[in-house]
Amino acid sequence: MKKKIILSSCLILLGIPLLRAQLTMSQRIEYSELASPKDKKLFFIDYWATWCAPCITVASYLTTLQEQFRDDLYVISLTQESPDVVKPFLQKHHSKLAVSIDYEGENFKKHKVRALPYGVLLNAQGEVLWKGNPANITANMIRGFLSKNARTVPIYDFLKYSSYTTDNEVDIVLEGDYKLIETNLRKSSFSVIERNKNITLIRGNLSQIFAYLLKINQKQIFIENDDITYELLIKNNLNSLENEKAIFHLLLKDLKMNMFEKSTSGRVFVVDLPENTSKYWDNNQIGWGEQNSKFLIDDTQFSADDISVFDFIYKLSELSEAPIVLKNSRKSSEQLFDWEVHYKFFDLMKSNLNDFGITVDERTENYPIYIIERI
Repeated sequence: MKKKIILSSCLILLGIPLLRAQLTMSQRIEYSELASPKDKKLFFIDYWATWCAPCITVASYLTTLQEQFRDDLYVISLTQESPDVVKPFLQKHHSKLAVSIDYEGENFKKHKVRALPYGVLLNAQGEVLWKGNPANITANMIRGFLSKNARTVPIYDFLKYSSYTTDNEVDIVLEGDYKLIETNLRKSSFSVIERNKNITLIRGNLSQIFAYLLKINQKQIFIENDDITYELLIKNNLNSLENEKAIFHLLLKDLKMNMFEKSTSGRVFVVDLPENTSKYWDNNQIGWGEQNSKFLIDDTQFSADDISVFDFIYKLSELSEAPIVLKNSRKSSEQLFDWEVHYKFFDLMKSNLNDFGITVDERTENYPIYIIERI
């Protein structure tokens, strides 16, 4: 201990700043297969998510860079998603990069990550050298940064891990039809995971969970101080709109909350479903399996595996950031289908939906909003 104190004092007297961990992460999922944890000059943080299709392409490119600069560069793929989502995904999409989780989004907020994929290059002192789409950083740029940043630090001094636990990390016996669990996470990303053939897990704040159960846009739900992440487990045989609405009302009762419905006017998509499902894709077109996200989303379109038309319309509403007025839900069913549609450009969306026999119009129209308060 005395030797450490003397050494620290000497470093300070010499004007050499002591390094502190520059990044705090919640959990390590995988070590790098290409780079050792020994002294590195540069650290690249690859912000990604399992639902982000371009992130998969970027990861392949970053793997090439990591292999090329394995002695001086350490690439860390960082996501806010749960191990329940990340681990099964990596089993299907093997990564040679280091993978970690940032449950509370501390690094996402610190580096103002607003779109994925996104990357930040840091030197050993934690100074930001470059940021942007990882596909835009080149080997020549890395060489240039290496020539100007000689200081090194081992990965275990550059990073530190904080321990976060969630109740779903252990097997949960679902005695009733559903179970709501308050976690110690704050502002975790929303996800819907089929834990196994019997149970589906929905993770998010109450607004996100309620919007999912009601199959409406999240902007239609208003709850004050809604910054706690919950996990809702539901038996898979209850995954129907009618049952999920019933669970929503039971949750309101459990949480001692009241709901008030109002009407407002704004931009909406008015959707008209076909008389039959003959043009829908069957559920053999996409097959991602259990314990994987039901959705794969890129910059302009999304794919969905084994979801009902209600879940499809709900996700389309979220991605297009517009409430959807469904004119004839009676024509629909709870049958599961596969889907692929553009969401960013309305004309492409309209054309894709028309291929499924679904018509959509963009209008200014009244739609309901729900104000939820604790009693």
